[in-house]
Amino acid sequence: MPDLNILLTLAGIVLSLMVFSYLLGDNLFFGIAMYILVGVSAGYAALILINRVIIPMLIMPLTSLPQLPAVLAFVPAILSILLLWNLFRKTSKLAGIPLGFLVGILAAVSVAGISRGTLAPQLLGVVNAFDPQAVVRDGQPNWNAIFEAFMMLLGVIAVLLFFHHRKKGKNVVQSPEPWVDGFSGVGQVFIGITFGAIFAGLFGTALTALIGSINRIIDFVRLWL
Repeated sequence: MPDLNILLTLAGIVLSLMVFSYLLGDNLFFGIAMYILVGVSAGYAALILINRVIIPMLIMPLTSLPQLPAVLAFVPAILSILLLWNLFRKTSKLAGIPLGFLVGILAAVSVAGISRGTLAPQLLGVVNAFDPQAVVRDGQPNWNAIFEAFMMLLGVIAVLLFFHHRKKGKNVVQSPEPWVDGFSGVGQVFIGITFGAIFAGLFGTALTALIGSINRIIDFVRLWL
């Protein structure tokens, strides 16, 4: 009987070739590979949620009635039932209750995470760049640190002005001063550089993963030659 690792490797090779067939155009093999990817991802996510969320946090506490954890578990159970009710009654107003809680919690978590994990560190980074100990070295001005600090400050101000004076549809927001438009253009340059760096990082990561997968396929083929 073939080894399980060999079967998995063969399946990976076949799926890789089906994905690469997209180079010849959108075809049936590529569609099958995408459906398999979406199905496996959805099944894996559902399995993780069932094993790590639903069973330990919803089902298991209900077995300890009438203790307090079991009573509290009824709240998410009722909200889940109301949310499932939306599958049968699309216009049901009851489904809006758990959706409201869900959207509110996700928004609060996102805002808190962005504020503490992104905005605050970046703001502190700009402020710390003007620290006298950083811009002065051995009693002399550290021109590299000074230049970096002013470039960071220029980038922050320019990007904020760009988003403040950006075009909204066909209505163009008129700037009170010409220099504001100039700073908005500089902000657009900074945004372009940022997105370019992000794209380059993502492309480099994907290319590294692709090279690794191709090397594994080549090594597997060499074993049978």
